Amino acid sequence: MMSQSIEIDEMVSLERGEIDRRIYSDPAIFELEMERIFARSWLFLCHESQIHEPGDFFQSVMGRDNVLVVRQKDQTVKAILNTCAHRGNAVCRAEEGNTKSFLCTYHGWSYGIDGKLLGVPGFKTFYAGQLDKSKHGLAQVAQVASYKGFIFGTHDISAPPLEQFLGATGRLGLDMIAARGDMAVVPGIQKFIIDCNWKIAVDNLFDWYHPQITHVSAFSPGVLGLDPGRTTTEKIDMSDVNMDSGGALDMPGIGIIGTKFDQVVVLGEYGHAIGGPTASSLGNPDFDKGWRATPQARAALGPVGVEVAGHPNIFPTTWVTSVTGQVSLRIPRSPAQTEIWWFTLVDSNLPRETRDFIVSSACRVFGPAGVLEQDDGENWSQATAQTRGVASRRMKHQLTMGLGRGKIIKEGGLARVEGLTNEHGQLWTYHSWAQWMKGLGWEELLKATTPGEYI
Repeated sequence: MMSQSIEIDEMVSLERGEIDRRIYSDPAIFELEMERIFARSWLFLCHESQIHEPGDFFQSVMGRDNVLVVRQKDQTVKAILNTCAHRGNAVCRAEEGNTKSFLCTYHGWSYGIDGKLLGVPGFKTFYAGQLDKSKHGLAQVAQVASYKGFIFGTHDISAPPLEQFLGATGRLGLDMIAARGDMAVVPGIQKFIIDCNWKIAVDNLFDWYHPQITHVSAFSPGVLGLDPGRTTTEKIDMSDVNMDSGGALDMPGIGIIGTKFDQVVVLGEYGHAIGGPTASSLGNPDFDKGWRATPQARAALGPVGVEVAGHPNIFPTTWVTSVTGQVSLRIPRSPAQTEIWWFTLVDSNLPRETRDFIVSSACRVFGPAGVLEQDDGENWSQATAQTRGVASRRMKHQLTMGLGRGKIIKEGGLARVEGLTNEHGQLWTYHSWAQWMKGLGWEELLKATTPGEYI
């Protein structure tokens, strides 16, 4: 197993901008990720709007552990492992709902919504009344906390508090949705599997170099549907899609897609990052910039954050996309398979017509029917497959765009790099991944993932 620090350091070179392709397909590395990243990090579980009433639950994933996030009678939230204390069977098969108890369908052990063992068939006859029920409840997730409605959990009791873990960068990423209004998740989480390594899927969210090639067909007239400034029946025609001299697409409602426009990358402790265009360079002020002008948003984002409009990633796998108002999880299932979950959030106070437009747009862009995700999935799958060849995996992934020229500006509690399209977000993610994989203590990990002066 690749457990020695020196081996991990050799796989990710921040100086050369090179990534060893073995990290995308080596089973031993994947197992170490489960232990050193997903069994320690704070992971997004669900949104509070999904578990509003006592007994409401949502089944989520933490590494390989299925967990039930449950609203308690006192309105607190618990996260419990979905595995019976008797013989390990799941105690809940539903993805979400409301219940008064959980029942194991193997031998009938039943549990309260707090995880306490309530009933055992044959308790007096088979166990002679001597089984101590207080010792056989459902296992609890070590820490559960919420930031502005976003519920996270960690298996590590020694992990820093959630807000400290998120830091200014992680909080800004979530604020970019929370500040839009009274946000609630639209019922129905989109779930599907792509044959790719989870890191390639995360890497892509910072990548503003690929859209003008990968997504050229997606930006053809009418494919993505409607500009939010138009009626619900008028389609976008060719005049709305402009190709500048650098090969960049300006798509109303989606923003600037290309290489010649102002971009900002925000780097945060523990590996959090945000990468993409500035708010002032987005194509349609009503779709993304309009909400930023509200006092609520300006107070939440701050003078620096209000100009940040790229894609945030809460390390390791929580992607926030502010343009469509969604949160996506990249759930590792194996070295070559990643399950994608999409949560779509809308302001509960919006008119029904506006809400329906947002949901429709989100489905057309991302998810199993999303034109962008279908394009991306093909690339991710192929990129992962090529890491398994004996000769192919000897080649390095190249991340040298802007390497060594990213001067880090520290202002307003944020560390950012300004400029044109670059790969600073990816570099920071892989650098931080390597630090996690060394098994550092929390203080050491914080020090190793605190931005310096250049990247």
